[in-house]
Amino acid sequence: MNQFKTRTEKYNYIRTQQKEKRIKAAKRTVPLLGTAMILSPGVLAMNTVKANAAETSQTQNQSAFIEQLGASAMQVSSSNDLYASIMVAQALVETGFGSSQLSSAPYYNLFGVKEYNGGPSVTMSTQEYLDGQWVTMNEPFAVYSSYSESFQAHANLLTGSYYAGARKSHTNSYQDAAVYLTGRYATDPSYASKLISLIQSYNLTRFDTPGAGTAVQSTEQSQQAETTQSTQQAVQTASSSQASGQSYTVQSGDSIWGIAEKFGISVDQLLADNGWSSDSTIMPGDTIVI
Repeated sequence: MNQFKTRTEKYNYIRTQQKEKRIKAAKRTVPLLGTAMILSPGVLAMNTVKANAAETSQTQNQSAFIEQLGASAMQVSSSNDLYASIMVAQALVETGFGSSQLSSAPYYNLFGVKEYNGGPSVTMSTQEYLDGQWVTMNEPFAVYSSYSESFQAHANLLTGSYYAGARKSHTNSYQDAAVYLTGRYATDPSYASKLISLIQSYNLTRFDTPGAGTAVQSTEQSQQAETTQSTQQAVQTASSSQASGQSYTVQSGDSIWGIAEKFGISVDQLLADNGWSSDSTIMPGDTIVI
């Protein structure tokens, strides 16, 4: 045991011991920090790889879903004077690229068809716009055994006299059919541009089969249509952004009600700001005014 003649001597000794302990502790910390710095780039790289893998997987799933829809739509459309490309595009809009539970097995309901006549059904909650507000309700939705059966039920609807203008024999192109369905099948004023954009982006015309009244567009006409559409969309987006100062890009799984809640605004305000009606639809990638 150390002997100290004065309190000052004892105090200085304690201070020296404490200082030495701090130095030793610092030396032990440096290698650990160095290791952390060496590992950090690896961790970041691993996270990047995981993110890229997730994105690739999502793209592959979407592609597989589109191919599956296309095969079923071709079988149904060829015997019903309809465009398979239009039917597939409608299914993508309705299901959010297959993200809805109703569109998945074992329900296979691609178009949100309800069942009130005693057929196979499943009860699910849904958002209905009633009396100026969104209300959550439990409704019976039709259950199908396959996508082909769901497409056939949809074809039965489209071949009625009310939708006659969407058939191949009454149109020159799928664009004509998309325009005709706007205001009839869906009141969303941008419904036609959404369908046409999907058809062009994913080359859905490869599912169309030759039929009466089908005209083959030239490459020049097709490019001109795409350019016109892109210009119109750019103008609409710019106008919306200038009017509100804020825009939002719709993500997979979004709903009009959910977006309104996310930004703390009423559904009525969101509908009015975007010129929508209660029947309007949104899809991933849309730019909307908040």
